[in-house]
Amino acid sequence: MTHFPVPLLLIIALYAGPGRAETLSLEEALRLALANNTAIVNSKLQLAAAGDDVAALRTTRYPRMDIRGGVSHTLEDQSYTFDQGVWGTYPAIGEVPAQDITIDSADGTTRIWSAGVTQPLSQQYRLGLSVDQGEVKEDMAGELVRLTEQDLALVVKQSYFEILQTRNDLAVSREAIVFYQSLTELVANYVAQDIAFEYELLETQARLARRQLQADSQRARLATLKERMNSLLSRPLDTPFEVLELPRETIFPRDPEDAIATALEQRPDVRESQLKIRDAELGYDIKKAEYLPDVDLSVRYTRLYDNTLIPDTDAYVGLHARWEIYDWGRKKNELASKSSEIRAATNNARQVEDRVAIDVQRSVRAISEADQSLDVAELSQAAAREKLRVLTNQYRQNSTLLQNVLDAEKNMDMANNEYNRAVLSVWKAQAEFERAIGEL
Repeated sequence: MTHFPVPLLLIIALYAGPGRAETLSLEEALRLALANNTAIVNSKLQLAAAGDDVAALRTTRYPRMDIRGGVSHTLEDQSYTFDQGVWGTYPAIGEVPAQDITIDSADGTTRIWSAGVTQPLSQQYRLGLSVDQGEVKEDMAGELVRLTEQDLALVVKQSYFEILQTRNDLAVSREAIVFYQSLTELVANYVAQDIAFEYELLETQARLARRQLQADSQRARLATLKERMNSLLSRPLDTPFEVLELPRETIFPRDPEDAIATALEQRPDVRESQLKIRDAELGYDIKKAEYLPDVDLSVRYTRLYDNTLIPDTDAYVGLHARWEIYDWGRKKNELASKSSEIRAATNNARQVEDRVAIDVQRSVRAISEADQSLDVAELSQAAAREKLRVLTNQYRQNSTLLQNVLDAEKNMDMANNEYNRAVLSVWKAQAEFERAIGEL
């Protein structure tokens, strides 16, 4: 029997059938996912919202301008009487007023409007800190975008690798089906010639049926994995595509310490932990600034219509101050709470850095282990393939038992599965290393 190498069977499988599906490279899958995935879109919306919040905070430092208006209608007449001399007696003019005076309110509707400008003065320091804190939160939202992109990239890579592995498993199953079909025909001929027993034919037929069932299961799994990939790419689930075989080459960091330094510089979770410290520090400073009094510069103009009792216009400029002189220890307790938040953020940042260093070291060791396991799997696969070839030829020449051939095929199947798992472990180790150092 002629055994085709797995890559050749994969090429045949790719181009067999009535039509050819789109060929999706890993780079294109990542590009589509990063552009269209809902999680990425939502994280970018959060970033845009944080930017809008910062823009809104900046406006609090500018003058506040307002216009007020109103209309009122008297429901009851009012009368004011001032008795003679109520305001005193003066040598030159006598009593004021000289006689009793009665003033009645005007009937009807009174209109009023006013316009004012208020400029915060002493609050500028606290407002500036609030803007700085808003910018820190915007930076944190940006790191969340990067973190979401890296998490999504890892998921897309793993999904792509699982599709490749399942496709390779399916190719192995197809190769085994071809082998068992040929072996079944051979055993059937031997049974007809009374060279083999009936149970041996039934055994080969049962193994052929199990292989066909396994292939059906692998095709179903492959279809499910492709649907999941299409979901990650935010496109119709039934979009047909094929994946490309990936090279085996691995990339080792020249120095694990350099890899850790790169991770501490690039990882978004490390940057986010540092930003949380800054956010807590700004929160403390903002709370501390509340001890300062609030001073506003205010300018206002008011005009009345349909009123003759009092002046119809009023304009003033002034300073307004507010100062809470005693708060029963509220600000002190709030400052203590903010101080605790700073210490907690600092401790969390150290934990994040330790976790990143562990992730990098683990991923470096995983790459080395996966590469070695692939070397072993290749040797085992080559040995199992050659043993199966030799025993199959011997069985054709009636110089070995059928059970030896079946055992050799089973070992070949195990070696193929081991090889596919080893290849997958290399790809996953590379992807996890890239994620560990903060790359897509």
